[in-house]
Amino acid sequence: MHLLRYAGLLLVFIALTGHSPDPAPAENEAQAKPRIIVEQVNPWSGLDLNNDPNNFQFAIVTDRTGGHRPGVFPDAIGKLNLLQPEFVMSVGDLIEGNTEDQAQLDMEWDEFNGFIDELEAPFFYLPGNHDITNEYMAKDWERRFGRAYYHFVYRDVLFLCLNTEGPPNSQISPEQIEYASRVLAENKDVRWTLVFQHKPLWAYDNAPGWAEMEALLQGRKHTIFAGHFHRYLKYERNDSKYFILATTGGGSGLRGPLFGQFDHVVWVTMTDAGPRVANLLLEGIWDEDVRTEKTSGLMDALLWGSAVTINPIFAKSDQFKSGESALRLINDADVPLKISARFVEQQGLRVEPASFDIEVPPNSTEQILLQVRGAKALPVVQLAPAVLEWTASYAGGDLGEMDFEGKTSLMVTQVYELPARKKPVKVDGTLDDWDHFPFVVQKPAAIVGNPESWTGPDDCSFSFGIEMDEEYVYIGVEVVDERPVYLKKVPWRQDGIEVRVDGRRDPVRSAAREGGLDMEDFLIIALSPDAGSDEGVTVAKERLDALGVKAVCIATPTGHQTEIAIPQAYFAERQGEDWQALRLNVAIDDFDEEAGPLAQLWWMPSWRTAENFAGSGTFKRK
Repeated sequence: MHLLRYAGLLLVFIALTGHSPDPAPAENEAQAKPRIIVEQVNPWSGLDLNNDPNNFQFAIVTDRTGGHRPGVFPDAIGKLNLLQPEFVMSVGDLIEGNTEDQAQLDMEWDEFNGFIDELEAPFFYLPGNHDITNEYMAKDWERRFGRAYYHFVYRDVLFLCLNTEGPPNSQISPEQIEYASRVLAENKDVRWTLVFQHKPLWAYDNAPGWAEMEALLQGRKHTIFAGHFHRYLKYERNDSKYFILATTGGGSGLRGPLFGQFDHVVWVTMTDAGPRVANLLLEGIWDEDVRTEKTSGLMDALLWGSAVTINPIFAKSDQFKSGESALRLINDADVPLKISARFVEQQGLRVEPASFDIEVPPNSTEQILLQVRGAKALPVVQLAPAVLEWTASYAGGDLGEMDFEGKTSLMVTQVYELPARKKPVKVDGTLDDWDHFPFVVQKPAAIVGNPESWTGPDDCSFSFGIEMDEEYVYIGVEVVDERPVYLKKVPWRQDGIEVRVDGRRDPVRSAAREGGLDMEDFLIIALSPDAGSDEGVTVAKERLDALGVKAVCIATPTGHQTEIAIPQAYFAERQGEDWQALRLNVAIDDFDEEAGPLAQLWWMPSWRTAENFAGSGTFKRK
């Protein structure tokens, strides 16, 4: 059936493309360029599209067998359907073969032809040593497909398909030499000749018939494609290019392009200057569902840590001996989430259980209580985090197989008190309403941007306080800067201040969020004393005004200072009227020259960096 199918396709293929009349010139010209309004100046480089009707694209698949890895070749078929080549060539080794058991051969060919049934383009078979291992298999090939070598011409290009398996194997038989000689003579004026064969006989010592074959090709424009070695290698011979292709599922160490070991399909664009060859690694070809709204939410939960969270332990003093935490595993998918995890041993902290394997049912949450102990009472500032290394995988449904590795830190951190005040703060930037600022930052926890441009506390330092009354949470910041730079730009492009406030409930508030910040989850208050520009004064001003946030930044003879008032209603909306805590970070943007560079000085590590740790900068109400 497959023989009739592809013989019929080949006849139609040649009849329709080899002898059809060219369209009328006016029709060609009208279709060759886009219909677009052309003005004196236009936003494009040209309108002579790269659409020569004589150029065409086809694909090549290479060795599927010789230790085949299930699933790779059908994956390639699906990806070829995405690419939509005009047709697909082969260089052999389609089945494992090496047998005279007809039932086994029927099973293997039925499996392979089932893959080809899914291909949306014609496929041209070619035998390899696994397909014609012995005389019995050679007769079986003839029964199924007829010829083991053949040719066709498409758009003035000769496709010559050779059989390197004799018999005996590893040669070009005398009958093929005679056939090739006649075909090449009959098609001496084609613009290019493409040769397909399984074994790269030019790499063999005196392979029978190969010298004669190369002599026949001498002097004509040609390119040769072969497989068999499962390692990609390009040769320059006889002023032509010879290619040994890698694998499309055959046995391979998959060590990568530099080793020539990878799974690929070859994409060939035929031009008058010869074939343009692109090796498309299967792992780099994805369909339109590579990232959907559904999968992105699940992946982001894993990537940014909200699927695997550990509550920080807030020490009641500056010393820590033991405590309890909770590990939460959240699965929002409709399929199970499997997680395997272990705590890496750290000096100072021991966690029980130290490891676990768990399957979280669809759309559910699991919690594991953790007991944390120190070898002895240690200062909180000296404790390194206990790091949980985990592997998570979703399986089943329309998600396919997705595996992720990640790390989540268990932090013991000091919790700060959010003191109450009796009188409200007048938010004018003068700091007259503050008695003192308990947080003095002369050595930042992190410097983002250009750390070398900050020369020490004499260059720039800051102090701040945070208090609350019955209506607002107040933040005051004083910056001492050796050389203020104000340019009427956004704060991070001149000297300014940035404050982050997270008012959500735990554990999401305390979770480390490297890279995965959603601006709606927290407040960003960025200001500069440059009163010449509303944008320079405050970023996201409309959102802050809508929330009732007040913020003022003014210049001083020694730098600048800021006052902020955030309504308690903001925290109550997120935690309830009895809200308990917030998370805060403060950064100062420091320029010493108008052109930069910027040194961004952080009280705690930036929430966007790897140094960020869970629970940093947490303030609790009394």
